Amino acid sequence: MGIRQQLRSLKRSIRGRRWTVREDSKGYITEVKMIFNPDEYITNKNAKPMYADKALLKILDKDYEKKKNNS
Repeated sequence: MGIRQQLRSLKRSIRGRRWTVREDSKGYITEVKMIFNPDEYITNKNAKPMYADKALLKILDKDYEKKKNNS
């Protein structure tokens, strides 16, 4: 089961859990990482934008549709 299916099956978001996304040059998602200490991570000068569960699900759905349409 992929991350997209796991997030879709959740009844509610887990409070405090955040995710970062890495994309390739074409804009496709290549990597998703869960951040365990978002408060510490945000103080890093190279910190990427973080997303909650619902926002990540929307991003993954858009990426899925983009890949499906380009195939």
